[in-house]
Amino acid sequence: MNITHITPITRVTRITPAWRRRGTALLLGLAAAALHSTAQAQPTRAARPATASTPPAAPLRLPDLPELPKALDIGGRLQLDSTRFGGVTTRDGRSASASYARRAELSVGWAIADDWQLSATVGYEDEAWLLDSAALRWRWRDGLSLRAGRIDPDVGLDNANSSSWTAAIERSAIFDLAPGVADSEEGFGLRADAHGPGWHASAGVYDKRSRQAVVGRAVWMHTWGGGGVLQLGGSAALASGDTDNGRVRTRLGLRGVTEDPAGRRSDLAPSVALPRGYDGDTVTALELALQQGPWLLQAEWLGRRLDAVGGAPARRLSGHSVQLAWSPDGQARRHDERAARFGRPEGDGRRFGRWELFVRLDTLEGVDGLDAQVQTLGASWFLDRHWRVSANVVNNRSADPNAVGDRKGSGFVLRGQAVF
Repeated sequence: MNITHITPITRVTRITPAWRRRGTALLLGLAAAALHSTAQAQPTRAARPATASTPPAAPLRLPDLPELPKALDIGGRLQLDSTRFGGVTTRDGRSASASYARRAELSVGWAIADDWQLSATVGYEDEAWLLDSAALRWRWRDGLSLRAGRIDPDVGLDNANSSSWTAAIERSAIFDLAPGVADSEEGFGLRADAHGPGWHASAGVYDKRSRQAVVGRAVWMHTWGGGGVLQLGGSAALASGDTDNGRVRTRLGLRGVTEDPAGRRSDLAPSVALPRGYDGDTVTALELALQQGPWLLQAEWLGRRLDAVGGAPARRLSGHSVQLAWSPDGQARRHDERAARFGRPEGDGRRFGRWELFVRLDTLEGVDGLDAQVQTLGASWFLDRHWRVSANVVNNRSADPNAVGDRKGSGFVLRGQAVF
């Protein structure tokens, strides 16, 4: 099977109520046309009484519908968050709150052949269904596969882990330093993944938002009994394209600050007026993970350099994160050697689920002394592989004050999650 052309997805598709009505009318029209054509195909005969020698007329049968593919997987997830925050994370320093659906997604995967798979995910946002990802995957051989479509690159361990199973409700704040390097919105990518005993690597090219990027990740792993894992890795991303104003901001570990108008993000690098700006972007990351039984230690570093147009000085930003998680039930987290990432804790069959506690420290260093720090403490209850409840307490500070001079703040986040 040869692929001669793949049309990139270049914009978000919205399924609005008007289009739903048009689609319904179209389906009804096609069904009516099919019934009409079937009736026209039957010859018109005069009605006559049935006799012993005349068999009864065969009942009208519509054409058989095609069977659903046997290798079709349908799933989804729902994450509902409630957040309260104040201090430096609000414009006037007073407390604010926000409740919102952090993620509401439906996904479909179809194994169209032994080594070929189609997948797509849509998410509900702004009262419309948006296409989040769509890809064609080809398993070339054992340990090597290719993907094409709207796909995510991996930069760092916390970013590679599924957002359903990260220890904290939100990923580390160090990824605020490079927000566009690890998402699939409005873009197209071609990526290769390879793995073998004790190693994993991925590399891809991406075209999105008028910028082109090359992104790669390589990881070495060693495992032993009792859930023991040692993992060391690095990532790099090189991007270029349209000139950017160079602004970098952080939510300080609280997603709710962009869900409520009273919230604010802190600057790590202020914007510059175009045509001055930055057209080169380099991101590097290092990762370490050590798991022994119920204990999991993660440490990451991320650096970013923005190259200015016209030979002006470059901007350099960096951040590091240290996280320690512990399961009082004695359960280790699942480890996926093929993708070099961690999943949910073991022990799905426990009657009252499993608990996990964690603490994390994120430190961000911006330009001109615009640094920040985020401290997160939290707990999660995993009822089973479908249900999870999490609570996080966040303390933060920033060198970029709000309108009333606050440089410190805090927040509380509660999440309920369902995965099916």
